[in-house]
Amino acid sequence: MIRIYAVFKSLGQKVKNNVNQKFLTYLFFLLIAVAIWYLNALNKDYTANLRFAVKYTDLPEDKVLANTPPNYLFLTIQAQGFTLLKYRLGLILSPIMLEASYNTMRRKTNSPNGEYYLTPQSMISRIAAQLRSDVDLKYISPDTLNFHFTETVRREIPVKPVLQLQFEKDFLPKGKMLVEPAIVTVTGPQTVVDTMQYVYTRAKAFRRLKNTLRTSIELQFISQLRYSASEVNIIQAIERHTAASIAVPIETINMPEGLTMRLFPGTVTVNCLVPVTDYEKLQPHLFRIVVDYNSTDNQSKVRATILRTPDYVTDVKFHPINVDFIIEK
Repeated sequence: MIRIYAVFKSLGQKVKNNVNQKFLTYLFFLLIAVAIWYLNALNKDYTANLRFAVKYTDLPEDKVLANTPPNYLFLTIQAQGFTLLKYRLGLILSPIMLEASYNTMRRKTNSPNGEYYLTPQSMISRIAAQLRSDVDLKYISPDTLNFHFTETVRREIPVKPVLQLQFEKDFLPKGKMLVEPAIVTVTGPQTVVDTMQYVYTRAKAFRRLKNTLRTSIELQFISQLRYSASEVNIIQAIERHTAASIAVPIETINMPEGLTMRLFPGTVTVNCLVPVTDYEKLQPHLFRIVVDYNSTDNQSKVRATILRTPDYVTDVKFHPINVDFIIEK
């Protein structure tokens, strides 16, 4: 019984292998036939509508664009199938360079002086020259491009870095960040330039800082605007900080002539973080803490206010904030 089963199993395997071999042979010749047909089809000419990126050149320098012309042109072209396939796969696509100067644009009639238009059809020979020699350019869409120019204004605007700084333990910035240039000249439409408070840099993060930061960062550009600089240099001193505590006398301000204010206590304790190299320079006169006579009406205590600190200290706190007082003639 076992031998009969083995014979039938062996026979079935031979039939299966024979069927698989015939199918694979059929599939192989089918693929060859399809490839030959496809290659033959690609040798023929076809008409297709393809999208091309466009870059505008020679724009008037005395004005700026107030609108945004199309970023793409649709070209109807006739070419061999191989060429069209390369375009569709992006193998030979490149931006179409379109001259938008006073010489090529036309001013709109019955419109403000800043409105012009350009017909790509009028430049069909220039655009065709940027395509392959075996491509026949039939049509360009859109057939009209509108340009709205406005007069420019110039303003000097401060630069504001967009930075995320993370420091090693006990390390902090020392002094103010140096930005060079700190101010850039911005040229563009008045409606845009007049609303700007700052020119921002690109966002950038720095981690585990413990040495002076020196870096260059590009500015964030806004379309329609021109800048006198494309990037700024940034220097930020970084140093190990330590805690410091110092007694500072309180001053009185706005005292009427003939009156004296006695404070209890007459000094406050200022706590802050100070760079290690500046620790010995810390002196009471570098701080100014005052109480205002005009704030004493119907009060049993008067609030102290800090008006000045050295520029190299951070995290400044003092106590007591409210002090007792007596006014004497």
